[in-house]
Amino acid sequence: MNTSVLEEIKVSLKNNPNLNDDIRNKFIELIMVFNKKMPDVNLNKLNEKLKTVKLGKIGKFERRGTYYYDVFKNEILFSNNLESNYDINHLFTKAILEMSTSTNTFTGFNSDDRLRALNLAYTEILANYIIGNEGDSDLEEEMLIANLLSHIVGKDTMFNSYFTNNGEPIIKAMQDAEVGLIWQV
Repeated sequence: MNTSVLEEIKVSLKNNPNLNDDIRNKFIELIMVFNKKMPDVNLNKLNEKLKTVKLGKIGKFERRGTYYYDVFKNEILFSNNLESNYDINHLFTKAILEMSTSTNTFTGFNSDDRLRALNLAYTEILANYIIGNEGDSDLEEEMLIANLLSHIVGKDTMFNSYFTNNGEPIIKAMQDAEVGLIWQV
């Protein structure tokens, strides 16, 4: 565990006026689990995002689902209809993953919009690995497809592409595998 970055994260959270102590503690708890499960992941982007992250609500007429991380505003949004059948630790872990891979315009390997659904599903898969999910998931079918694709493109390719914000190796691997996903630009 990188204790110096974890200490910096604690300071960043403490100095963030947008969060209350319960939320700060929840972040610390989940980040420690994340860091223990994936100790080689660089937490510097996450630390920067935690300095200013806000929580908000998804508007009644917005179609963004139960949870959404707004990469442009650095805001974690939850549905007003967030029911008790969703695991809040899982949702916050997804936010931690997205902040950890934020480029300020996209997260994960979503550098190419063709990978949007795959990126959402892979974030869900990683959150499941890190903290589990005691609630519902809105991405069951997408996770199944992401798992199948990871066998085609390679699990290391998916993981490295996610944390380096580069979807090109995934697209190239799919093209090389001739799975019919060759797109013309």
